[in-house]
Amino acid sequence: MESSQLNQSIKHTVNTTLKSHEIKAIRESLGREPNEVELLIFEAEWSEHCSYKSSRRWLRELPSESIHVVRGPGLDAPLIKVGKVFISFKIESHNHPSAIDPYDGAATGVGGIVRDILTTGLRPIALLNNLHFGDPGDSYSLWIARGVVKGISDYGNRIGVPVVGGEVWFDESFARNPIVLITCLGVGVEGQVVWGKADPGDVVMVIGNDTGKDGMLGSSFASKALGGSDEMSAVQVGNPLLEKLLIDVITELAQRRLIKAIKDVGGGGLATALSELASQFNLGIRVYLDRIRLRDELSPGEILVSESQERMVVVVDPGRLREVESLLGSYGVDYDVIGELTEGGRFEVYYRGELVADLPVKLITGAPEANHELSEPAWLRGLWELPQLTPIPFRDALIKVLSSPNVASKEPIYTLYDHEVGVRTVIKPGQAGAAVLRVLEEDGDNGKLGLAIKADANPRYSFLDPYIGAANSLAKAYRNVVAVGGRPIAAVDSINVGNPELPDRYWYFVMSVKGLSWIAKSLGVPIVGGKVSFYNEDSTANTVIKPVVAVAMLGVLDDIDRSISGGLKGNGSLIVIGLTDNELGGSEYLHRVHGMVRGLPPRPKPEEELRNAEVVLRLIERGLVNSCMDIGLGGLATTLLKMSATGGVGFNVDLSKTPTNGTMDPVAVAFSETNARYVIETHHASEVMSILREVGVPHAVIGVSGGDSARFLWMGDELASLRVSEVMGYYSSLWGVF
Repeated sequence: MESSQLNQSIKHTVNTTLKSHEIKAIRESLGREPNEVELLIFEAEWSEHCSYKSSRRWLRELPSESIHVVRGPGLDAPLIKVGKVFISFKIESHNHPSAIDPYDGAATGVGGIVRDILTTGLRPIALLNNLHFGDPGDSYSLWIARGVVKGISDYGNRIGVPVVGGEVWFDESFARNPIVLITCLGVGVEGQVVWGKADPGDVVMVIGNDTGKDGMLGSSFASKALGGSDEMSAVQVGNPLLEKLLIDVITELAQRRLIKAIKDVGGGGLATALSELASQFNLGIRVYLDRIRLRDELSPGEILVSESQERMVVVVDPGRLREVESLLGSYGVDYDVIGELTEGGRFEVYYRGELVADLPVKLITGAPEANHELSEPAWLRGLWELPQLTPIPFRDALIKVLSSPNVASKEPIYTLYDHEVGVRTVIKPGQAGAAVLRVLEEDGDNGKLGLAIKADANPRYSFLDPYIGAANSLAKAYRNVVAVGGRPIAAVDSINVGNPELPDRYWYFVMSVKGLSWIAKSLGVPIVGGKVSFYNEDSTANTVIKPVVAVAMLGVLDDIDRSISGGLKGNGSLIVIGLTDNELGGSEYLHRVHGMVRGLPPRPKPEEELRNAEVVLRLIERGLVNSCMDIGLGGLATTLLKMSATGGVGFNVDLSKTPTNGTMDPVAVAFSETNARYVIETHHASEVMSILREVGVPHAVIGVSGGDSARFLWMGDELASLRVSEVMGYYSSLWGVF
């Protein structure tokens, strides 16, 4: 059979995303024609979603090592160590499923990332979400947004893991292609870490849910543009109550050292989970599909590629199998003993006594790398010039930016989430840019250890310049963590772009990786894991998203009592730390006030970022800071208004006192989104100023906090004044939407 004929045959069977040259490579490696079950295995594992064939050559450029990193990228979740505490965190996308079925798509995204953390044996303690939707005024976009939020809320609340932070972005490019990213954080001690080891003869079990038709070949669905007719069948359906049982039983199995390795059954189903498990240990695996519980009538191939949720594969020493079975039974968690690990490196699949697949494990997990062409879009540089801007009243500009859906408080969303279950949440959603969680009370050398975590992205920046945009995402998350008193120690990333087979889309991806690599190395932050999501476009509507490069940053606080929120307390001096440049390119001001996405985004300044972060942490650790926020989206004026709305306290500032790099007008000073800057409120101005002068950091006292008005001056003359009640009202503009 010719390659083209074989390709057509596969398409008829599984609507394959495999390319002709890939099918040829499979046939030549096997020395025969693969059967239908084997083709489905390759369809799952060689999908872009599972194999990273278009991205892994570039991802090798990212730094991933540090003194805290015990295990970096490569497995389901990394491991970080701080003192006696082990930490794991991971970010995952569920974009395509959420576009088709927003509720189940988002809910199962939560379940999947929680199970990734469970593979380490650590207990999940927190969730974050980064959500990108279309214009909230569009009814279809709003339907997606409401479904996604409810899916996250229902699933997260029912499993008892708090949703402690996030980010929500609105842009018309996400109208039919939402970006739904979930981050999970887990902690534990060495005695419960599942390090991952296995030997021939070890038992392989599937625990949790039974297997059905939902999520069929979801990995292939995520590896092509939207627009097919069979998309609903690729969306999984979650069971959060079963997930809660899995959390409890897995952590106890880990603590009792009853399991040797764990693998989540996620994208690609059992085909991927079992082959990658065997490959991890350079072993083979023999499985018997008729031992697997089914809730639908399925063929052998369908059993392998179903992505039914709440399932995990565990490896158990045969001598401890009865103990494992007894514990699973005590929790009411069902299981199947489906096979064993073997020598020889083969993936052998039996069904009703027949060998239905016999493949080399390393062939399954060794998808060839894809080398696509890349080119900068010809039209892009034409967007970098800014036209003459029509002036508008300063007060009107403040109101437009503060009430922008991207800036406004996300309280209507996060109040739907349980963000306090587990009583670890010290700084909660809405109180600061990053969340802060308690890890241990007084416990030896760790003291009152805390963790700060935040995930950031700016698709407008990444659209205008992917290199700078990606770097900005990491730098912004870095500052968010610093502003609450956390010292950044590691990051994970999620890169979401369009079809990698198109040169301009692939260019956006490659430049994003290079930007992340540059800033991560410059700031000394390892990127310990991540996710790449391609094909975020709709072939029927001919639309593609603005690139989303989200970075979740993890920070450590030695003393949780030193954590700082962002709301003004009153009767303090307001100090700006860092120089402001005339950088309105890609800003919220340009978009909201002038309706344009143009200009070059502000370029990160690693040396200033490191220096300014270090002095802010020093001030916080000495107890000299009452409140703090980094300056980001919307610029200095917006940051001040957010601090006012958060604390319910006014201020009086003279923007002309702001330290700037050259002469600037009030609009540029107010709304520039220059990096490496913070606003702090302090009752110890003289001591703070002395430290800042000693370090050589540009800074200035621009005013004071207090009163019931937010008042902006320029050279002593009033630019605008808003009552605090007005500020809080404009900042709450999304209450009428969700």
